[in-house]
Amino acid sequence: MRRTVCVALALALTAAGAVAGGDPYSLEESRSIAEPTSPPRNLLVVAIADDPQIRNRFEDKFVSHLRGREIMAKASHPIVPSLTQIEDREKVLAAIAKEGVGGVMTVRAVSLDETGKDRWAQDWHAWLESDSTIRQLVEQSLPLPKKKSKKYGIEFTLWGSGGRKLWAARTGACSRSDLKSSTAELLQLAIDAMKDAHWV
Repeated sequence: MRRTVCVALALALTAAGAVAGGDPYSLEESRSIAEPTSPPRNLLVVAIADDPQIRNRFEDKFVSHLRGREIMAKASHPIVPSLTQIEDREKVLAAIAKEGVGGVMTVRAVSLDETGKDRWAQDWHAWLESDSTIRQLVEQSLPLPKKKSKKYGIEFTLWGSGGRKLWAARTGACSRSDLKSSTAELLQLAIDAMKDAHWV
């Protein structure tokens, strides 16, 4: 039986962090797509972001968080340093297949410069209901444009060994400076939501 858990997390970390139209230091919602009967214990962390600094920071800090919970984890950026070339798509897919991991954690920074946060939220909900696999996510997301965006929405997704979604969450709208200064806080919120859903 499909178990769906929606959690609204409107937790402001500081009063100074609150901004009009949303709090960058929050998860809008999180959801389990499957039962957490056998959570992956060996994960590859793949951040898909057009800013290499943000990508590396997300991966490294997520790996640290997971290892702190005795989950084996490794970052993808030492294996595939660039995500802007067409061949990088196959390199990421090859890394997922070859690294011998039990699952993958993706962190995707979606540009909201043109899409807008409301349309992005609608698209995310439709994507959750679809049978999209991690291969399709990588193929649709890469290669990344070389021009960096100003605003993003962050999507966290835990994938099983078969490439199917297990758990997912999304943030509110974040600026690039928000992401550079609050990576640890956002990841802690994601880890806490995963813990509440019994995935870690």
